[in-house]
Amino acid sequence: MTAPSPTITPSCAGPAVHPTGPAPGVVLVKTSPERIVQGDWYRMPLLGIGYLAAYLRRQGVAVRIVDAMFDRLSLDETVRRVVEGGPRLVGFTAMTHEAPRAAEVARGVREASPGVRIVVGGPHASALPGDTLREFPEFDFAVFGEGEETLWELYRTVEREDAAFETIAGLAFRRGDEVVVNPPREWVRDLDALPFPAWDLYGPSGVYQMYASRGCPFQCIFCMRVLGEKVRVRSPRNVVDEFEEVVERYAPARIDFSDETFAMRRDWVIEICDEIVRRGLHRRVEWFANGRVNTVDGDLLDRMREAGCVRIGYGIESGNAEILKVARKATTVEQIEKAIAATKAAGLEIEAFYIVGFPGETVRTALDTIRLAARLATTTAAFGIMVPYPGTAVAEMAAAGEGGYRLLSRDWTDYDKHLGHALELETLSRRNLELLQMAGYLWFYARNLRFGALAQFIWEKRKAVARMAKKTIGMR
Repeated sequence: MTAPSPTITPSCAGPAVHPTGPAPGVVLVKTSPERIVQGDWYRMPLLGIGYLAAYLRRQGVAVRIVDAMFDRLSLDETVRRVVEGGPRLVGFTAMTHEAPRAAEVARGVREASPGVRIVVGGPHASALPGDTLREFPEFDFAVFGEGEETLWELYRTVEREDAAFETIAGLAFRRGDEVVVNPPREWVRDLDALPFPAWDLYGPSGVYQMYASRGCPFQCIFCMRVLGEKVRVRSPRNVVDEFEEVVERYAPARIDFSDETFAMRRDWVIEICDEIVRRGLHRRVEWFANGRVNTVDGDLLDRMREAGCVRIGYGIESGNAEILKVARKATTVEQIEKAIAATKAAGLEIEAFYIVGFPGETVRTALDTIRLAARLATTTAAFGIMVPYPGTAVAEMAAAGEGGYRLLSRDWTDYDKHLGHALELETLSRRNLELLQMAGYLWFYARNLRFGALAQFIWEKRKAVARMAKKTIGMR
């Protein structure tokens, strides 16, 4: 039941729509942090939940979505909405740092509705399906990998009051005191056959997400490739059909392509751009995509801009050549500089993402990253501290004490790139990692004399900034 990690982008969301109709067979749930301050967290319909809801509804299942992040719901209000109508199955999606909160909400759901069956999916359950059930007794099942078909088969089995859970690929379940992990399910081969996400189950939003493809073939040590290592693409016509439907039905300000490798297949991207232009959609909505610095060129970026793309995101990660090799990023500093220059020349805004805390990282290599970020002067920059997410090479290294790593916590709430406390290095203490993270932000804005943008960043992320500052000066 994989849900993608969303681009952190504010949007003008209203309250969700809760349509009347038959009692829900399934309620899909996204939890929220314990405390949310407006402007501090992303707020847009969640792509993974949208796909799951659409697939179940195609099979005739009555579905509701309760997204506590989107609607800014308290724990009590989340539980109340989930159990309303008496669903047979409740499905949670959670990234690693969200898993304890999902379990807390699931516990409330169980107390309010003792007979309900509860399943968890998403990146954390995909990496650790058996361990997730052993750690969190609140969940009856865990779905790992793509969840559309698995969740449908699970619902049918629950609805029939059948206990043949061992026949469902991609599922972990409890058999008495034992946790059983079934074989994985094959990846969906024909993405065109999937229904478009069920955005009508959400309230209005200024931004909607799309997948034009799933999967990533690269081997970066900090990523678990939650949607597989083979890229599966939708046909350009099918992609633009969905793009047009979102524009016609919801009139968003922007559409975000959340593919990990959107700009990797040049001819395919150009076909999508040409079809957007042919239908005149480039005049009706702006869009965003992720790219790789070693797969873009000036002509491709110009075509994307002509088709309505206004911003592109690059995972640059490091400004040090040796660290890039250690990260298995398959890019060079020269490629980074060339791609950023070409993107600026095409008139596109740029989101750049960096990490401090790679194996063997030192103050010198981290400063190389900070200097590069400031020199590139992209539209935005995000500096994260390395997190040993389950299923990644970094997690394996940290568990074995390799790469100079010291694992500080197995509390999953600490597994956050900005506000966590999971990892440090022999060469860089946690405090020094946090100081370098803060220095990255300050130098990025100060070096480019963008003090107004710095003030706006601090205001919009004030809750997170305050927590980062307290951690950095030792007030945990």
